[in-house]
Amino acid sequence: MSKDQRVYFPGLNALRFFAALSVMIGHVELLKSQLGIPNNYSLFERINFGGLGVYFFFVLSGFLITYLLFVEKDRTGAIALKEFYFRRILRIWPLYYFIAILSLFVLPNFEIMHIPWLQQFFEQNFYWNLVLFFIMLPNLALSFMPALPHAGQLWSIGIEEQFYLAWPLLIKKAKNKMKLILGSIVVILLIKMVVLLLLKFEVVPTSEIVLGVKKAIAMSKFECMLIGGLGAYFLKYNTKRWLDIIYNKWVLILSITAIPFLSYFMSGFTNDIIHLVYALLFLVVIMNVCSNPTSFLKLENNVYNFLGKISYGLYMYHMMIVVLLAQLGSKYFNFQGEMFNFYLYSSTLLVTIIVAAASYYWFEKPFLKIKQKYTVVKSGSS
Repeated sequence: MSKDQRVYFPGLNALRFFAALSVMIGHVELLKSQLGIPNNYSLFERINFGGLGVYFFFVLSGFLITYLLFVEKDRTGAIALKEFYFRRILRIWPLYYFIAILSLFVLPNFEIMHIPWLQQFFEQNFYWNLVLFFIMLPNLALSFMPALPHAGQLWSIGIEEQFYLAWPLLIKKAKNKMKLILGSIVVILLIKMVVLLLLKFEVVPTSEIVLGVKKAIAMSKFECMLIGGLGAYFLKYNTKRWLDIIYNKWVLILSITAIPFLSYFMSGFTNDIIHLVYALLFLVVIMNVCSNPTSFLKLENNVYNFLGKISYGLYMYHMMIVVLLAQLGSKYFNFQGEMFNFYLYSSTLLVTIIVAAASYYWFEKPFLKIKQKYTVVKSGSS
């Protein structure tokens, strides 16, 4: 790869869209249940559409960003930390804070946007939510309090920002990248295991604070991003032994079929471990889509590229759109049964795409243009 060659992985935009779509599907049923509308939440919770989509995002993010950091270090001999943090801020923070502001200060003023059982906690926890969301710790807010209406999805953004606060610095200092990745995975899993065992055997007395700590630790899926980073190492440094396994056609087929099987039949079983299996399966799919020239899984086209480009907006806006459309459909249009489901799913997808596209071109893109000034390794399509 030449010094100025752009890094581009075909098919990643499609994967981003499908991950966002999975989260949207799971949240439609969740929000229907919270609004008191007949729903299939118990089934969808069992399949865990929302969790699977978020785990996929974590692995994909870890793979791509770690690969770009490896390329930068190999090309320049260092990693420009200031430029990295500016890129993250310009890409992630504007929409993150926009959604937080809407959820805290704007949407609560409209009765149609109220979620009854959450609304009672809104004023009670307002200032805690304000502080934790402001300092990019929404995952702690969700761990210790009921979700902030329309902003519960921001917890995963907080997890990523916390991970990337340290990860580029560690890669910059590391002499052995493989040892860094494997060692980080082992350390994180050991910490989680010790904490969970202490709680399981009641070494620490159970309390609301302790349960909140447990939830916060369980939510911090740093290991998923590290597994993505492991794939980046295999690819960047052409670790043929592992690539041959990952690119094997039957390994890919097994991974694709195992994901829905595990999500349905293994629901509730070892929840603190099963996400690691998903992460490995997702990594196989990601690497075959974007870097295996012989893979049968081809997902590169203009439609997917567009949908993937706006996937951050799809993820961030969809919850408030679901609530609005569900309230309109049930209270004003009087849709019921299958007609209501068809209306809600189709209109949610369409309206969220329109809103996310408008946000991308009219709100996010000016920040992305500034972000280019801090780019060290060019990535994405030209």
